Amino acid sequence: MVVSRCIRLTVLGVFFSLCLPFTPARAEVNGGSADMLPDVRPMGEWVEFRKARYGGSPILLHLRSGYERAVVMPEPIRLLDDTQTLPGCAVEIDTDVIGFFPTRNFTRQPIRFVGLQSGTVYELRVRASPQGIRQPLQITR
Repeated sequence: MVVSRCIRLTVLGVFFSLCLPFTPARAEVNGGSADMLPDVRPMGEWVEFRKARYGGSPILLHLRSGYERAVVMPEPIRLLDDTQTLPGCAVEIDTDVIGFFPTRNFTRQPIRFVGLQSGTVYELRVRASPQGIRQPLQITR
């Protein structure tokens, strides 16, 4: 999974976002590495992330089938329960970045993570379809 980390630059009073790709170390979830999913296209490079604020209510996440999508959390996380799975979708966690690798369509399913610093339980309600979104999502509190 290649994920971009963005920094803000100010040049002559104008703000720019610069996103640099990096490949995180992988923590495999859901029974296999995304490297074994040839039907999932890499995320690619994005200048900006979509943004969402977590206020205790579940965040809806619509994945595009066959495309990798990253979600950047506000702190390092782990799965709340290691038995959670998404149908036809590998999930990889690297510190505060979650990679989703949907190989097929599925209806909305909950998946919960716990923040390692705050103990906050984050719930995402995830689905996948051909109309899903590919742009990475950055969640803040």
